[in-house]
Amino acid sequence: MSRTAIVVLALLLVSGLCALLFLTSDCQRTRGGTENPYLRVGASETGAVNLVSGIYLNYRLYDSLFELLIFSMAVLGVRFYLNADESKKPTVARIAESPVVRIAADLLFGPIIMIGLYLIVFGHLSPGGGFSGGAVGGTGLLLCAAALGAEVVARRFHEQIVEQIEWGILLVIVLFTLAPIFFGYTPLTDLLPSGQVGTLLSGGTIPIYNVLIGTKVFIGTWVVIYSFIHHRGEI
Repeated sequence: MSRTAIVVLALLLVSGLCALLFLTSDCQRTRGGTENPYLRVGASETGAVNLVSGIYLNYRLYDSLFELLIFSMAVLGVRFYLNADESKKPTVARIAESPVVRIAADLLFGPIIMIGLYLIVFGHLSPGGGFSGGAVGGTGLLLCAAALGAEVVARRFHEQIVEQIEWGILLVIVLFTLAPIFFGYTPLTDLLPSGQVGTLLSGGTIPIYNVLIGTKVFIGTWVVIYSFIHHRGEI
């Protein structure tokens, strides 16, 4: 395919996406966006001030569960594909250690982890959640890998143990979604009270899911980072 054809195709795709967004927005205004039941009763029913968390960890938990499974399969695929054949591992010269990167890692690792924890713990009250908080925490490990070396971080992080924890968390999440069956409810039902809206101990099972998902994404992000570094050669 020629360069001109690729540019034309890209423009058509972008134009089509813009048109779809415009038509969808116009349709929503016609139906009256303020009458959306999620906006009217979402906070009171789920206990989550952050309606995004209330939707994807309560109303649409089924979708989020499959998104988590897809993420797990992606992590598994990256790990096994990049480590399948050591003979294909490229020979890359190690980049000399930079004092700037080392100092940045020393100064920023703590705040990065704290921000990730905040996004996870308060994900039902403010913008954030398990997915975003776990990804932020993973960037802290990437910074440490650039400053100290991936193998050093892997030894301190006990790679084999954390991978077992990652899959154990996925099993716990699946069991958590099936637990309502034993109490006479349908799967994915929230068994915990929603609590007082706006407080930390609110949102039912949403904070629990955020912690579990955040931990899994944090570990999965590191597995992907380490697999790429191990395949390419130490940073």
